[in-house]
Amino acid sequence: MSTELRTESNLEPNVVIMGLGWLGEPLAKTLHARGYRVAGTTTSQEKAERLRLEGIKARVWDINAPLPSAWPADLVANTLVLCVPPGKVDDYADTLGRVASLAARVGVQRLLFTSATSVYGGLGCKTEADAAPDSPRGERMLAAEQAVRHSGMAQVLCLRLSGLVGGSREPGRFLAGRRFDGGEEPVNLVAQEDLLRFIPAILARHDWPDVLNVSAPHHPSRREFYTRAALLRDLPAPLFDGGGEGKRIDGSALSRWLGLDYRVTDWFAWLAARKAQG
Repeated sequence: MSTELRTESNLEPNVVIMGLGWLGEPLAKTLHARGYRVAGTTTSQEKAERLRLEGIKARVWDINAPLPSAWPADLVANTLVLCVPPGKVDDYADTLGRVASLAARVGVQRLLFTSATSVYGGLGCKTEADAAPDSPRGERMLAAEQAVRHSGMAQVLCLRLSGLVGGSREPGRFLAGRRFDGGEEPVNLVAQEDLLRFIPAILARHDWPDVLNVSAPHHPSRREFYTRAALLRDLPAPLFDGGGEGKRIDGSALSRWLGLDYRVTDWFAWLAARKAQG
């Protein structure tokens, strides 16, 4: 176990990640490499077997199936990380609330919920205090935050993630060749590589706030970013109609609290470096 883990947290490094997907799997591998004992869930038997060979206990669990009457013994940990996107769960808020309650009953102490910045509606700059959704997705996400907060878990941090890029998520493909409104709206994004730096640093601390935004400090327009992203991948550029003020997510509180800067501070440089890597 690293000196960093021993000195920065009085909690044993023991984490279970529900949802070993785009974020959960590389997070599990990152934590395992840092000395955490990591377990998690996936819907794929093949992935579960592969991860077990890599030292990560993985259980096959379909969250849409009827929940067990008790939390599985092999998933008991100090900290539960919920990495389950709403598109994959029926009755999202209720299901996540019941999952968190099951975990709390067996002594899981902390819950890190990967929420989303869709909880912010309207225009202008948005900080953690400004949650007021204006879309069904945002309302569903805010309801899920409230459900896990009322689950009986001793400590809950809702990490509101901006748009996710990096890894297998290639932004050049997102909008290529399609037509959209709001070309001048700012993009709010976070790279997988920054999440894999921030989340371990969060887990190593015990003075969690209730909520934090995660959004890189560079907010070019949708037109600029997605056009550049598509052309760098030799894909047709998207077409945009109109302008639009949009909203800009302020992710600076996280950086100040952790004393850790975002690595991605220029999305155009990030796109070029990603292209150079192949």
